[in-house]
Amino acid sequence: MNNLQQNSSILVGKGNWQEATYIDPFLSNYKGNPLIEALPPIWTEDEVEESLRVYPEYDEEHRKMASHLRLHLIRNALQIFIPLPVHFDLEQRFSSMIRLGYQARNPSLKGFYKDVRTKATALNTQRRVPRSTASGFTIIGISGIGKTTSVEAILNLYPQVIVHRLYNDADFNFFQIVWLKLDCPHDGSIRGLCLIFFQAVDDILDTSYYKNYSKGRKTVDELLPLMAFVASHHAIGVLVIDEIQHLSQARSGGSGQMLNFFVQLINTIGLPVVLIGTFKARPILTGEFRQTRRGSGQGDLVWNRMSNDKNWQYFIDSLWSYQYTQKPCKSSESLRNTLYDLTQGITDFAVKLYMLAQIRAVSSYEEEINESTIIEASKEGLRMSRPIIEALKTNNVRILAGVEDVSPIDIDRHFEYTQGETNKPGQTEASSKAKSNPNLEADSPEKLISENQGEQTTEASQKRPEKNRKTDPRKAGLPEIAKVGKNEKLNAYDKLKEAGFIRDALEYIEG
Repeated sequence: MNNLQQNSSILVGKGNWQEATYIDPFLSNYKGNPLIEALPPIWTEDEVEESLRVYPEYDEEHRKMASHLRLHLIRNALQIFIPLPVHFDLEQRFSSMIRLGYQARNPSLKGFYKDVRTKATALNTQRRVPRSTASGFTIIGISGIGKTTSVEAILNLYPQVIVHRLYNDADFNFFQIVWLKLDCPHDGSIRGLCLIFFQAVDDILDTSYYKNYSKGRKTVDELLPLMAFVASHHAIGVLVIDEIQHLSQARSGGSGQMLNFFVQLINTIGLPVVLIGTFKARPILTGEFRQTRRGSGQGDLVWNRMSNDKNWQYFIDSLWSYQYTQKPCKSSESLRNTLYDLTQGITDFAVKLYMLAQIRAVSSYEEEINESTIIEASKEGLRMSRPIIEALKTNNVRILAGVEDVSPIDIDRHFEYTQGETNKPGQTEASSKAKSNPNLEADSPEKLISENQGEQTTEASQKRPEKNRKTDPRKAGLPEIAKVGKNEKLNAYDKLKEAGFIRDALEYIEG
């Protein structure tokens, strides 16, 4: 691969640029289209596994290093990517979706650019255009199971930009954006999404769309066709919108309007759209994403947490090979079951709990991972999430309905605390073991986390304007909240829902 550019971006994850090299796609309906022929070949499952997996360098000699160095090496577990069946399914979806979306978009054919303008204009008119070959789908799942990480890994199997020069011995100067991934604005604003889109394209191609289109406070109705035009003009292969649950913050029907626009992008200009979100987004998608046959063209993916089966065994055994304690410990059914019981198949929790157990083993001089070490590490590191994990284990609808989502583990705080304790002058094995006892810890990681959250709450309350304090929905009565909603042109139901008094009990339940 000839990488022309590979820079980081504050707006969007940037991939590689690649000069177009045309290959035979083997399928007749893909031939004669430079957008498809310039893509990588359609891979086998073995090739996908080889490309996706990430296993950092590991050497048994690492176990002999000083403890303060091994505490750094433990972080290597964060880099691991272990391909599982769900990843092969996801790669196949993207592989076919991008190619099918390009079938009806062929810039080598006469009239392509006129067709681009016609279809973009048709978004806000009743003009009929030929139905596209594109489709899209949604990915819904609990936080921490790897939705975003996995999608980004699969997108990076493809160059983000392909630069075309010649096609069939004819001049063909074209910049093809294979994929673009954005986060949904926190307020669920359509205008915000359009502006983020223009900024992202500018950041990738060094264009001036944001500068040109953000002038004069254009309305949403004016921005949407412009966004569609840019997407068509650069032949975006797939548009991925992450954190789609932010649409729950959209007011006055904004969520329905945005979802309808995504469908128009699919049906009118042939741009596949993939939406990613937590279970909080499910009511919005099932209630308003009414174009199911198009939005589910690839089959919607409800990404459940892992089951305690052979895939979990493979995942944990692969993770287990990154061990930095001085006393080796082999993976066993008992240890795998303990990890599952304490994380309920949420992969992010499993990786971080394994790391925390090693931190505890090293800093306490026990130098061995066992069930007790894992359990104690869970008590310290997963304290904030333990009630939710227990609710997942028992399928407690009442508790699950009362939380926004599963809280992430602040692994850095644990590293900072342990590193500081290990490097203290005069630190002894006995004192370290004393500090590792949860009953004796005056400054334990969990206490630091709790204090930090308390400090953030206090700081936020100090900064909050007096006006806002008086109208805090959690302290106001229901009539007062309804009155505030009326002033904001919201009905009582929507305002109470926004304030957290109304919530769908099934939002966060898998099934």
